[in-house]
Amino acid sequence: MEENFVFQCTPLEPDALVPQVSQALEVRTEFVSRAVCPKLWAVTDRLNRTKKTPAALRDRRRRKGQILGLVNWGMALLLLPTAFLTPDSLLLAILGGSCLGIGVVDLWRYLPKTLGILSLLAGIFFLMTALGDPDEMAILVYLAAQYLIVALASLLVRRRCDPFERAARKALAGRDRADFAAGKADIQVIFSEETMTVNTSWNVSAQFPYTEFKPVFATQDLLLEIIDKRFLILQKKDLTAGTVSDLRDFLKERVEHWVEIIDNGLLGP
Repeated sequence: MEENFVFQCTPLEPDALVPQVSQALEVRTEFVSRAVCPKLWAVTDRLNRTKKTPAALRDRRRRKGQILGLVNWGMALLLLPTAFLTPDSLLLAILGGSCLGIGVVDLWRYLPKTLGILSLLAGIFFLMTALGDPDEMAILVYLAAQYLIVALASLLVRRRCDPFERAARKALAGRDRADFAAGKADIQVIFSEETMTVNTSWNVSAQFPYTEFKPVFATQDLLLEIIDKRFLILQKKDLTAGTVSDLRDFLKERVEHWVEIIDNGLLGP
């Protein structure tokens, strides 16, 4: 008896699923690049003996940037007031300014909200100190102004979205709760022996042979299938007939590439 795997699609939750889709798109980009430039990637893999994935390298770089940003920002907080209040302290001013610049750049990139809050508190502190003793501390008004400008920029300026995250949000936007509530997005996906069939509530049905499948990416909660230039996102929890493990074995026998993205960022077989 032929076994079918059936998905009855439910609304996607973009905020929860964006990280997984974004990571899958990043892995897909590397996958395509490896197919186009295998020799270049062979050299890259030999140089990178730790064999870390892009996600792992990105996380390591983020943690390093966060730590360096906080350390440099803290050093500037200690050096700059002394430089402002002490005559002939050019060296302290240069060191403090350098630390502040490095700290702001790193925190702007990796911890923008933290940068904004810390700079706001520092700016208010220096401003209150200057107003409390204007004869001795008036010069700190200029330092307070610098921190307040950084705070406003960090808290108000909208940061550019990561391109993979932006693409992930666009891919997830097609199936929101409003469409399901209105009955506009009732989608059923059936995996049979030879084809995948997509049925919709607007009486449209399409069949896709497995030979047309590009890599199928499996994340913790999702299956992402690329057919030609179309992108299909299925939630594992929506599988109503069959099991996820059986479907994995079923598809691995029929599609050219199955790429499993596990929690630590490594690629499974």
